[in-house]
Amino acid sequence: MVSRRSDQHEGPGRAQEPVAALVEQLMTALRDQASRGLMLHGAVAERFGLNFTDLKCLDLLRSEQELTAGRIAAATGLSTSAVTTVLDRLERRGFVERRRAPEDRRKVVVVPTGRHDAEMQHLFAGFGEEVAAILGDYDADRLAFFLEITRRLDAAAREATVRLTEGGRA
Repeated sequence: MVSRRSDQHEGPGRAQEPVAALVEQLMTALRDQASRGLMLHGAVAERFGLNFTDLKCLDLLRSEQELTAGRIAAATGLSTSAVTTVLDRLERRGFVERRRAPEDRRKVVVVPTGRHDAEMQHLFAGFGEEVAAILGDYDADRLAFFLEITRRLDAAAREATVRLTEGGRA
């Protein structure tokens, strides 16, 4: 199935446009989209009395089981003391609990409580529906291609974060 909308994106002369110019335009568009995403997440975080870092650490908790403060520090590039401060805020506001790991009582894991999930989902619902509608305009091949690009960009961002945070420490 070829999407009507995806064909519209390939306007006249698009195939002749130099790759370097398209890469530059795409990098600008991705930077703009990332900035707008940060602003959206900042506005949502503010609604809950959190900051952006708190919200993004909370996102990590949703995707990994038995997440520890050390793992959050490694994934975010934050210091362990900064992660402790984030977790303290999240715990005070009822987003997470710290628990002893059943298999190793010395290990403390951070677990989301789910207490604010419905309200959080409500805040993101409209935007999520818009994104789903936009993505629904594309066929499976284009979506798979976009997914591949997104995953590769995510991996590159993770590696860059590690390089920057490790390079910045003594």
